[in-house]
Amino acid sequence: MTRSNNPNIGKLLSAMKKLIKEVNDQEICRRLEILMNSEKEDLSAGAIRKILETPETIDAKEIPEPYPQYVKHYIYMLKRETRDKAREVQKEQQATEARLEKEKSKKASRKKSD
Repeated sequence: MTRSNNPNIGKLLSAMKKLIKEVNDQEICRRLEILMNSEKEDLSAGAIRKILETPETIDAKEIPEPYPQYVKHYIYMLKRETRDKAREVQKEQQATEARLEKEKSKKASRKKSD
């Protein structure tokens, strides 16, 4: 990443890069990096702190242009990450339940054969 006059946008960009899963995520991050290096105005430290710590409370209308679309995409990425983790946990639980059920049926069939 190149040096920037906008360290607060850099924090947002860094958080977004950690959540990249799709090609469009990479493209949006690339555009934000270009914007960060060309834009004279940075977001306030308070706004970035709020975005990173409590994104669910952010209203994109509060964010000055040209950044609202990037904040919206960051929030989308967070929601997707949460949803994906929940699905993963659910799959693990189902696999565990299936394994336990299989073991239970094996034990039952052993008892019948004895």
